[in-house]
Amino acid sequence: MQKQIEIINARCEFLYEKSNFFQQSFLVEEGLISPDRFAPMFGIYGMAEAVSLLLEKEGHTANYGHSEAANKLSYIISEKLAQFVAQTPVKYGWKQRAMLHAQSGISSDIGTTPATRIPYGTEPDPVTHLMTVAPHHQFYTSGISDILTVDETIKQNPDALMQLCLGAFSCGLREFTANVGGNDLVRVTGYMVRLSDLKKYKEEGSRLNTTWLGDEATTNCHIAERKPRVISHEQQMRFDK
Repeated sequence: MQKQIEIINARCEFLYEKSNFFQQSFLVEEGLISPDRFAPMFGIYGMAEAVSLLLEKEGHTANYGHSEAANKLSYIISEKLAQFVAQTPVKYGWKQRAMLHAQSGISSDIGTTPATRIPYGTEPDPVTHLMTVAPHHQFYTSGISDILTVDETIKQNPDALMQLCLGAFSCGLREFTANVGGNDLVRVTGYMVRLSDLKKYKEEGSRLNTTWLGDEATTNCHIAERKPRVISHEQQMRFDK
C-alpha cells in the first residue's frame, strides 16, 4: 500500500510542479476549480480475487458473494484499506490525504473483477447480492458502485425495483445501476453500449462512440455473463412503513 502512495505522490508532483496545469488552466483562472481542493484517488479492484487467494492460503475454497467467511474477510480488507488511506499523508491533496476509490475497471482488464463486485456470472439473487456489497460502500469516499442485472419481468412490476432500491439504501448502499435483461442499451462500467452494436462492430469496425470498449470488455471482462435475476415477492427488500 505504501508503494501506491509513492506512485500517487510522483504523479501529483508532475501535475502540480511540472505540467503547469494549475497555472494555465482556464478552470483555475475562472475559479471553477482550486488546487487546494484536489484529492488523489487510492484505487483498488479485484476484491473477489484477493479474497479467494487469501482463503486458499488457509486451505479454504469459499467464494466472495456466496460465503459468510469470504464476505467478512472482504469487509475487513476494505476497512483496513480505509484506515490506511485516512492515516497516510500525501504531498498534494485536500487535507493532505488521498481518498479510497473502488475502480470500475477498464476494458483491457483480464482475470480480475472490478472494485468490490461479485464476479460476473456467479451473482446470487438480487437481495443477497446487494446485501453482500452494501457494507463496503461506507469505506470508499471517492466512489463505489455496482451493476445489478434483473430479469425483464421487472418492466411489469417497477414497484419491486423501487423496494429493492430503498431496501439497499437502508443497508448502506450508496449507488448501483440496474441493467434490465433483454435491453439493448446497458451499462458496462462508466459508459453505455448497445449490445446490437457489438456484432455490427465485429463486422464493420468503428472508431466512434464506446462500442469498441464494449467489445473489448465483452472479451476480456466477460460482461455478457452477468446473470439476469428475478426479483420475487418472497425475496423483496421491503421498505414499507
